[in-house]
Amino acid sequence: MKKALLIVHHYKPEKDKLWGSLATDYATSDMIKNIADLFPDHDWRPATIAEARQILRKFDIDRLLLVPMLKEYAEELDAYPDVHVDCLTPDIYGKISKPPFAFLRKEYLN
Repeated sequence: MKKALLIVHHYKPEKDKLWGSLATDYATSDMIKNIADLFPDHDWRPATIAEARQILRKFDIDRLLLVPMLKEYAEELDAYPDVHVDCLTPDIYGKISKPPFAFLRKEYLN
């Protein structure tokens, strides 16, 4: 399964033995679940910008998805080899960050 990161400002982490942290706060864990529904062929985990930089040196990451507030980092993160960077639009972010999750298609990402 391909590895993917949801880049967020902050979250409450819990260490995962396989490859990093899991979110224990409801907002981030709901977003991870909802994004996993959009991209079921990816193994998603949250990361801050600082964590993402470290993870990108350690693991082969296929996809990064940034929340709208972190869109300014897209160009920097896109410079890492073999990683696809997307940014959530504010309206999609609002829908993904709240349950119940309305089905969204990949073309809604910009």
